[in-house]
Amino acid sequence: MKAWKISLICILLTFLCLFTTLGYASFSSSMRVSGTANIEVPEGLFITKIREISSGSLDVKSVSFVEHSTTVSSSLSRSGTSAGTVEYEITVLNNTTHEYAYRGLYYMTSHENNSYISTSNANNKLGIVVSFPNGSLVGPQDTLTFRVKYTVGRSIGRNMTLNTLVNFQFGINVDSVDKAYDIVHHKFLDILNTASTYQQLVDVLDDKFDGDQTWTSNYVGNVGNAVDNDMMTVETLFAGQLTMMVNGKAQKAWVIIKHEDLDGNELTGDDYTVRYNQYGDVTHKGCEMTLYMTVDPLNQANGWAPVYVTVFTCDRDINGNTISKWYQVGSTYQGQANIVGYRGEYGGTGSFVTDNWKSYASAYQVTESYSYSIGADVSIKTLMQTVDQSTITEFQRLLVSAEAMIANQKYAGTGITVVEDAYAKAAAFYTLDANGKAIADQDTRRVWLIPIMQELDHVLTVAQEAIDKVEQGR
Repeated sequence: MKAWKISLICILLTFLCLFTTLGYASFSSSMRVSGTANIEVPEGLFITKIREISSGSLDVKSVSFVEHSTTVSSSLSRSGTSAGTVEYEITVLNNTTHEYAYRGLYYMTSHENNSYISTSNANNKLGIVVSFPNGSLVGPQDTLTFRVKYTVGRSIGRNMTLNTLVNFQFGINVDSVDKAYDIVHHKFLDILNTASTYQQLVDVLDDKFDGDQTWTSNYVGNVGNAVDNDMMTVETLFAGQLTMMVNGKAQKAWVIIKHEDLDGNELTGDDYTVRYNQYGDVTHKGCEMTLYMTVDPLNQANGWAPVYVTVFTCDRDINGNTISKWYQVGSTYQGQANIVGYRGEYGGTGSFVTDNWKSYASAYQVTESYSYSIGADVSIKTLMQTVDQSTITEFQRLLVSAEAMIANQKYAGTGITVVEDAYAKAAAFYTLDANGKAIADQDTRRVWLIPIMQELDHVLTVAQEAIDKVEQGR
């Protein structure tokens, strides 16, 4: 069993609640260090300190938190007949650039003695009361300190130790779903480009495979009826950023991450190998990581849900060695998929089918002066493999502009290096003619040109502004 699974097993049950509008900051493995060692604090919102400030009539009282999370474990008991209490002060740190809002207490009633929990001080319950209301905010790079009072009611059996596991839920506070999606995409890139989290993701993709072709290892999600370990992994990796308050309204992003070759190119993405019961080891090569995301409740059997799709990849050399970081390729495409159970059960709810996702007809802006349109009912694989002459023509125009800028001796020094670098990066998609002029390759797929074009357009704009300032200063 992987070490990260061991460190997370105690919180597994906290991730079984689905189709609620509750959110939570999530968990990662312990990272305690001593001496002079330095360690990077992860992005997210998590508890940094708990201290006891008062207690009465309790014989056993202990509390601890899962590091880099907002989950708290406690053990409480009293031998007398009166109610026992203990009050703790908890400090959380928001180590992000986003504002978080408190969403409330979440606990799985089936875990240990969680069924006794109440958010009031009922005599026959274990009362857990927070000192501030839902909606309380924590700003970027800020802390929030609050009090929590535990009360063991008089009707609870004497000498009974109550072991609980609860989560103080926080979610990102944004003013639009689009902004929330942007935050999720940024976080996913961070997951893919960080060795430990990338490994955590591919481990759970591979380890859940059982050799049954109807339950493949190439997807993992936090959607309804997700396998416990899948749910835990996704929520852990995204560190609370799948939970959001959009203009004061609670939203939950349900995602499926799929590991698949979309472009037919073995030198992009990565490989994975699984063992099929009947066929032995099978290797899937050149696989992109695709993020399917919706805020739809996914509770209508045989219905359809709006699902946004974003593809991420990295580049490799002819020997299969990675030569770039993971990056987004193409746009975030709007579309729909039919609602099913997590394992693809038709007539079920809670999840959606990625294989039959189809696009909506829409236009996508690439640069300030150029956009492209796609038709309805197009698959993500078709979108990835489309050769679009209009895009190639626009790419050619940018190449010509970059060549002219590089040849312009009025804009020299370190500034021109940025343009030269972007032009050189685009070289994978053009060839030089006899006069040294770049000619765009006519079979280049649109999605590969989009990020190149965006970068070229940006550096050319910045360079032209610098040239204009020089000219104005004369």
